[in-house]
Amino acid sequence: MSQHAHATGLAQIYQAAGDMIVYEGGEPYRWALLPAPVPPTAGEGRARPSELLRAANAVIDFTGRQAVMAELKDWRDAGAPQNATVKLIHGAGGQGKTRLAGHVAGEWQRDGWAVLAAHHKRDRSTPDVFEVPDLDRAAGVLVLVDYAERWDTADLLKLLRDTILPRRLPVRVLLLARPSGTWWSSLKERMQRDLRLDPSLRELEPLEGEAGIDRGGLFTAARDRFAELLRVPGADSIEPPPALERHEAYRLVLTVHMAALAVVLASTLGQDPPGDPVQVSEFLLARERDHWEAMASPQKEKPLATSPDAMGQVVYTATLTGRLDHGDGTFALERAKIESSQAAGQLVKDHALCYPPTVTVGTVLEPLYPDRLGEDFIALSTPGHAHDFPADPWVPAVPARLLAPSAVEERGQRSDPVAPPWTRHVLTTLIETADRWQHVADRVLYPLLKHAPQLALEAGGAALTMLAGLEPADLEVLEAVESVLPKHRHVELDVAAAAVVSRLAENRLAVVEDPARRAQIYDVLAIRLSHAGLHSRAVVEGLHAVDLWLSLAERDRRTYLPELAASLANQASLLAGFGGRDHALRVSEQVLELYSELYEGDHDVYLRDLAASTHNHAVLLAEAGRRSEAMSCSARAVELRFELAKRDGHRHLPDLAASLGNHALRLLEAGHRDDAVDLCGRVVRLYDTLVESNRAAYLPDFARSLTHYAVLLTEKGRLNDVVPVSEQAVRLYEECVSFNRAAHLPYFAMALTNYATGLAGVGRRAEAGQASERAVELYDELAALNRDAYAPKLAAALTTHAMCLAETMRPVDAVHTSEQALQLYEELAEHNREAFLPDLAISLNNHAALLTEAGRQAEAVSPSERAVELRRELAEHNRDAYVPDLATSLSNHAALLAELGRQYEAFPVSEEAVELQGRLATGDRNAYLPKLATASHNHAALLAELGRYEEAVSVSEQAVELRLELVNRDQHLYLPDLAASLGNHASRLAEVSRWDEAIRTSEHNVQLFRQLAADDSDTYLPDYVQSLGVQGSVLSLAGRHDQAVRSLLEGLILSRDFPEHATHIRRFVATVFRKAYQANTAEVGAAFESLTGYSIRAWQEQRGFPG
Repeated sequence: MSQHAHATGLAQIYQAAGDMIVYEGGEPYRWALLPAPVPPTAGEGRARPSELLRAANAVIDFTGRQAVMAELKDWRDAGAPQNATVKLIHGAGGQGKTRLAGHVAGEWQRDGWAVLAAHHKRDRSTPDVFEVPDLDRAAGVLVLVDYAERWDTADLLKLLRDTILPRRLPVRVLLLARPSGTWWSSLKERMQRDLRLDPSLRELEPLEGEAGIDRGGLFTAARDRFAELLRVPGADSIEPPPALERHEAYRLVLTVHMAALAVVLASTLGQDPPGDPVQVSEFLLARERDHWEAMASPQKEKPLATSPDAMGQVVYTATLTGRLDHGDGTFALERAKIESSQAAGQLVKDHALCYPPTVTVGTVLEPLYPDRLGEDFIALSTPGHAHDFPADPWVPAVPARLLAPSAVEERGQRSDPVAPPWTRHVLTTLIETADRWQHVADRVLYPLLKHAPQLALEAGGAALTMLAGLEPADLEVLEAVESVLPKHRHVELDVAAAAVVSRLAENRLAVVEDPARRAQIYDVLAIRLSHAGLHSRAVVEGLHAVDLWLSLAERDRRTYLPELAASLANQASLLAGFGGRDHALRVSEQVLELYSELYEGDHDVYLRDLAASTHNHAVLLAEAGRRSEAMSCSARAVELRFELAKRDGHRHLPDLAASLGNHALRLLEAGHRDDAVDLCGRVVRLYDTLVESNRAAYLPDFARSLTHYAVLLTEKGRLNDVVPVSEQAVRLYEECVSFNRAAHLPYFAMALTNYATGLAGVGRRAEAGQASERAVELYDELAALNRDAYAPKLAAALTTHAMCLAETMRPVDAVHTSEQALQLYEELAEHNREAFLPDLAISLNNHAALLTEAGRQAEAVSPSERAVELRRELAEHNRDAYVPDLATSLSNHAALLAELGRQYEAFPVSEEAVELQGRLATGDRNAYLPKLATASHNHAALLAELGRYEEAVSVSEQAVELRLELVNRDQHLYLPDLAASLGNHASRLAEVSRWDEAIRTSEHNVQLFRQLAADDSDTYLPDYVQSLGVQGSVLSLAGRHDQAVRSLLEGLILSRDFPEHATHIRRFVATVFRKAYQANTAEVGAAFESLTGYSIRAWQEQRGFPG
């Protein structure tokens, strides 16, 4: 049986246990079982000596590494907060990483662990179908990832995320890589932040450093094993090459093994053994050529049609491209222009006879292994070295031929040229080869990139970062690459771009003395670092630039004022991103003054700069709480950018979209909700268009516009529209974060907070809690790095999470979380009252509500009163913006006072709330109808408590009508509220002796809550029991005692195991029952005994219902 499993990672394996997984092409990685090593035969080893060196074949017995093995066993057996842990083993190519991993796998399998290999989707070594092992009996799972540094970071994080399976088997992920530099530092940080994993690192040192192990011993063991396998007698007389002890390259186990194999093969040929490592490679490569010649020999029964020279060119191509499917492999050889009369298809077939696919059926062009030997073959085939190996003049032009983009024809239409599928492998292999062979860099790699620097971008961020790290650096190459880097942010390339620009800046600053040129270098570096999320370093480098421009402007203001203004603008942006808002605002004011001065001198030249500085300053003013100034500044920015868009819409449309989005938020703050929603919807459509034209550049802006739009839709009460919009924002930010976590994480956290709010608004409480919890975790992490920048956002996330906790019946946790948010807002408002007073009022209002829900009503009064006071103060300054909030707080405060028995104090507060909500609903019924219904519902109950029953019935009836209107809009969302109002109205009708209406209304109330409890018992069972109590009360008062007893008895039975926060409902039902019994003892007692067979007293003693 096979499964097209919908889960991913190890969850997918659990899901498909015992079956097969059929891959469909979209997965970032694939699973494979680790094949058992199968050493080649003597004949195979003589024909293709490279096969004897492949780590996967495990020809030489594993030796040493006892300390590493013990460390790995301790790592395996140690407990961890999550089921998964990660470790990187890194070391130079040929150090023995793959052999170590294979040995570890065998040891762990004997201990009951399952072993899986994870391969990137670009790796053609895995089949399309994976036979799934059954993990039920496994002690744990070891996941091996070779060449981890070649994976896209996003895909590697996806793999690691998929290994985290709470309450499942322990999982240990062992990464193998050559380097451990920038890529690992970035990955480690993201594992810690994104996945809460604490990865560890171990460098694989040369084996010769271990006790009892030296080069001579390693050489002897390998020589004897090769001689045994190749059936070469007298091997013990073969001496190691003199260079073994002195040459640095022999610190690697692989080079020692290569030397041992070479001397054994040399003895069979009667040749002098090679000495230094390059000579060893030359000798072994010559044996590979012997194999090609033998396969093409006329004496062979079926000689190959491909000549040895042509086969060498095919092997070179295969080592560059890596494994390919048949179509791509044939196309690659056509591109390479192999010097042969044979067709590419025949060349592929002949190559497969020389180098059969080792893993996957259907792939061709098996590379030359091990990697070091393959890289040496590429280098020695390239003209420009001084070694005794025939270089091929065909080679230098091949990489350019292979990497040339080509148009793809589909359905008769030719597309724009695209990079071939082997681009990344070719460039990665060339870069790794160039790291040891300078002539490959000078003769092939660097000329290629100077001519076509965009290839470095096609190769991806990992290859580009590797290129930036080559020693010595070729500045001309890096400058060529710099010239084609995206001018805007690019989610995949930002980190690599920062690496390139940093390397260039380091070299340039070492030689450049001109202060203006130095300032320009610092400016560019600061911007690139900022895009990569390296904010602290960006601020420092930007400050260097500002200082230099200030000094220059003091000497020559007219010449250097524009540069100073631009540098200050960058610095204001950097400071704002790093949390220095006050400083950023002061710098921004300087920028606006400078650009205003420049604009007065030349409108055309400085209009765009003035518009940008005005836009940025409006944002900073809003963050500082100076909303009136922000509104004016924002409107001015829109005006300026409209003028620019009229001149050149294509060029200035993105900037106009940004200013429109900013202005929509300012409109919201001023209370102009309709205008804000309309404008933000327009912005979303603009960015949608821009993303279609350039996804990498505008994806973050599109996601941000969706986040803002979700906020505005929430304010307008369009709750059903909020979730899909905020969900799309979260999904897009996840994509952005996968490429560059540091740069996009704050916005991702904000999107999650808004998503949680939207989910809670439509009753998807569990999902809302998960999203809000994740947002809090991310903001906690960000605030730990920079409290000033992220404390406000953390407070907002905590506020949302507290409300979500309350919705999922966790009142104690909700109050604790709310207290944290309130404390943060108190601190923020103390520092900047104007900016954070609205947020403090929200926090006080919510905290009072949560205390009330937790049964701590007396404690709730103080924060509730403060919320009313602050919102009244805010409304006096801006009625449009803050009257809605004031009305909400008044309604909440009135309900709280009434609950505490302070009805006479509550009445005027409640009356004001209903009046304000009525006015608001008249102006915008869609937005404010839900709150008017709530205020009316509460006011009716309060009127009844004051004995004003006729008025209460009228208001209660209005509340039911309002909530019926809402249910007609959205039954799922508003049905619980309607049910609650029906229960309230039934009680009010009973109070004025309108028995038939009261009974019908209470029955409707019970039916709705029964329906809701059937769908979600955890949430609505207490409400259902409450409705039974109301029904029992109404029926009892109407004299229908048998029906009343039936409802009350059901309520008592259902409420036996209620959690502590709902025991008041059980007490309510019991109280109604007791009152009914006391008022009509005989009839209620008889009805009870008829239903249960017990007297009330006997049943009470046996079942223990509250007396």
